[in-house]
Amino acid sequence: MNKRRYSLPSTSALTAFEAVARRKGFARAAEELNTSQPAISRHIRNLEIRFGTRLFHRDGHDVRLTPAGEGFYASALQALDGLQQAVDTVAQTAPEVTLASSHAVSHLLLMPRYRDLRRALGKGVELRFLTAEYHLIGAAIETGADIVFEYARTAPDRDHVLICREEVKPVGTPEVITQAMAALNGDADPPGLLELQQKNLGWTTWTKWQAAHPETAGWTECDAHDNYVYLLEMAAAGAGLALGWRGFVGGYLDRGSLVGLPGDWLSTDVGIYARLTRNGERNDKARACLTALKTLSGK
Repeated sequence: MNKRRYSLPSTSALTAFEAVARRKGFARAAEELNTSQPAISRHIRNLEIRFGTRLFHRDGHDVRLTPAGEGFYASALQALDGLQQAVDTVAQTAPEVTLASSHAVSHLLLMPRYRDLRRALGKGVELRFLTAEYHLIGAAIETGADIVFEYARTAPDRDHVLICREEVKPVGTPEVITQAMAALNGDADPPGLLELQQKNLGWTTWTKWQAAHPETAGWTECDAHDNYVYLLEMAAAGAGLALGWRGFVGGYLDRGSLVGLPGDWLSTDVGIYARLTRNGERNDKARACLTALKTLSGK
């Protein structure tokens, strides 16, 4: 039997090259692929080393294909489109929509809406969830996700819906909130603060809350966790005060296992957006799912 051997760059490198060429910029390509600009630069640099020629002219923020890059782009685009068509053809036997999100979004925002989403998509459509730490969501997109959930101050370029705006306030058990109110009146020591121990990518922290509410400035951390779902469970067990995101803690508040500190929610310009990926733009069921998310978020 004749053997065929292919010596090809990775699909990650090819999709990075295609995105840079089409979007005319490394930063824009990184945003589209939900990865970092250094990662995109590494892919392009490795391709140029592999081919022994430059693929892009770089002049400040101006990024243009070289003649060699233009030739490679035409061939790479044809190959990627052909591969995507083959994948879509094989996948046609089982329509599905894949949603990529952080653990907190999956558990606290999507699962309560799961039954309604399934009903909106109709029978015969599989709804899949890919969960990861937020800074790793970019890898999930490369596995074929149709919709990705992002924290951002500005709306994404691609088709999207706003799931919720960031509104936060301290939450705890009724006993912890009673202690917090007594501390504000000078009648008790303040409860400890539960800290989200993650790289911050724009969401509100205790530092920002205390800057807006100086009466709590002396309150200190008592424990921390790198998973927001577990952090809320710690708060519900009476371990301390957590910062509650209004869109996330609704179930706890409805059940009474957590209550909010009296007063207004702190609102910011950060939003949680659901947006289509390139894969999702070709998936009619993904668009239907995005529409359903918009409807459900308004409830």
